[in-house]
Order: sequence, then structure tokens, then C-alpha cells
Amino acid sequence: MEILDKLEQRITELLAAFDGLKAENARIRAEATTTGAGMRELEEENRRLRASLAQEEGRRSEAVKRLDALLRKIEEHESIE
Repeated sequence: MEILDKLEQRITELLAAFDGLKAENARIRAEATTTGAGMRELEEENRRLRASLAQEEGRRSEAVKRLDALLRKIEEHESIE
């Protein structure tokens, strides 16, 4: 009977450990889902920021071209005088 008592106790311990592992697994899955959603949001924000940066770089390039054209115009005007 002592062996059966030990077996019963060990099975009870294993079932409690199993329940704890199931609860931890559920918590980790929920955390992973939350982290995944957060990653998608960050990826979308990153995409928007890259697009905005590309647009600003285009504007900067256009401004530099316009400034260069104005400087050439001033230089040509000064060389005529």
C-alpha cells in the first residue's frame, strides 16, 4: 500500500505541475500574440516613416536644384555686368 500511496502522491504532483505548465503556456501564447501585434504596428510605423523620409529627401533634392539654378542665374547676371 505504501507504494500505491507514493504513486498517488507523485501523480498528484505531476498533475499539479502539468496544470502550472498549461497556465504558463497560455500566458506565453497571449504574450506572443501581443508582441506580434506590437511588431506589426512598429513595422507599419517604420514603413510610414521610410515613405515620409523618401518624400522629404525628394523635396530636399528639388530645393537644392532650385537653389543651384538661382545661384547660376545670379552668377550669370554678375558676369554680364
